[in-house]
Amino acid sequence: MMANVLGRWFQAEIDCVGIGFEGWGYEQVPYQLIPGGRGDWNSPRKLTEFLQRLHEGDYTHAFILNDVDALSGPSRTGHHGFPQKLRQVCKAKGVRTMLYYPVDAPVEREWLGIVEAVDVAVAYTEYGRGETRKALQKSLYPIEVVPHGVDDCFKPLSVADRAKARIIELELASTSASQTTANFVEDDTFLIVNVNKNEWRKDPLRSLEIVKGLRELGVPAKLLLRMDAGSAMAGIDLDDAAQQLGLTYGKDYCHIGAVPDNAMVALYNAADLYLTTSLGEGWGLGVTEAMACHCPVAMPRHTSLAEIGEASGRVDADGADNGPIWLPSEEGFVGLGPMRLRRRVNLPGAVQAIYKAYGLRCGHGVRHAPADGHLKSWDWVAERLWGLLVGNK
Repeated sequence: MMANVLGRWFQAEIDCVGIGFEGWGYEQVPYQLIPGGRGDWNSPRKLTEFLQRLHEGDYTHAFILNDVDALSGPSRTGHHGFPQKLRQVCKAKGVRTMLYYPVDAPVEREWLGIVEAVDVAVAYTEYGRGETRKALQKSLYPIEVVPHGVDDCFKPLSVADRAKARIIELELASTSASQTTANFVEDDTFLIVNVNKNEWRKDPLRSLEIVKGLRELGVPAKLLLRMDAGSAMAGIDLDDAAQQLGLTYGKDYCHIGAVPDNAMVALYNAADLYLTTSLGEGWGLGVTEAMACHCPVAMPRHTSLAEIGEASGRVDADGADNGPIWLPSEEGFVGLGPMRLRRRVNLPGAVQAIYKAYGLRCGHGVRHAPADGHLKSWDWVAERLWGLLVGNK
């Protein structure tokens, strides 16, 4: 995302320094951007480097992309004072600052020092703005909303190219030392794709359980998970979990690692359904990429996903509903702390919702085009953010 925004600003000869979530490939860009790999983007060292660049450079604008708790929460990250230091440096240097941030659950007041420290705070969604104002106890606090962009490469393929995309060969361990290969997708396969990180918040176990439930009802469902097989951030071991559920790799489910964008486009187009069982999203990148490829989507109606899904819906001239398949949530909560309570997708309700839609709203050859203008290009996002940063709304 940083490259999508700052790259466009650089092409317009706008000199800006930025700091963001991840740093893969950032050393290759010609503009000033503080890089950081996984686990390093919110470190005190990187924040100090960012402040030093601001102090020593001749910048007029600074762009910050991050979770608010990573920049403001002393109890969580150990760099208390960054918002105050940022305000001091920028006031002394005359630098105008912007924070562009997601919110995927209720936020704590102590995390919002960075929101109050910048000149322009911009949330991805109305949900994010609402939760921020609620925590600040300021119902009219100035926070803008600019939706996340979608890369231009994500688009529907032709029928012929979709058929090619459904040829997904997997390497399967055989009884001998050699490997055998098999096409994961058969003629009648109802292919479900989930693109996420293997972490607690994404709840991949629920996705596996849904596929098991669908198969027990006679749906030829198979689940392709674009995520690491091993546990990360309190995730699960996909293969161990699947084995306990009675699912077989290569027959009922599979998982793949990171792939380039063109392969992602093929996956979304090959899928009969995109499924997310996330416990909360600040945006929902996989959801919007799937929508851009006209893939039907099944998701819970909470956090930022609710407004993304509601805004995407359209009813065609023949009366067909192209909105998401909404998955009900459980009544109880799960959470890692009292302020981060979240609801899981209700398993029986989700299975029934998808089963009811199977063959009607999703299935072989069924595609859903989102409402016109729902998905924004990165050109639109970069232009909108720049207008807010320089004060031209």
